[in-house]
Amino acid sequence: MPLETIYSKNPDFVQRDVAGECILVPIRRQLSDVNSIYVLNETGAALWNRIDGKHTVHQIVTDFCEEFEVTLDQLSQDFLTLLTDLLSIKAIEEVVL
Repeated sequence: MPLETIYSKNPDFVQRDVAGECILVPIRRQLSDVNSIYVLNETGAALWNRIDGKHTVHQIVTDFCEEFEVTLDQLSQDFLTLLTDLLSIKAIEEVVL
């Protein structure tokens, strides 16, 4: 996935913070899909909150690295894994310009 790709959150998912955990909950889905929720760890939640439909993957990773003590290589790998997971459950979608 190219680093210049921009993603936006699917409005069919809402974020809920429960007992210190960030949970993505699908809404307006078919009954067969209702049992799928997605729990984000602290880093995943921080990255999820930066997906806004305006910033590229590269911009999000770079800004995150400047704010937290993490290597660019490790964060890039982790973020790409998260994006792949979020795409697989359709929680995000690519913005087509």
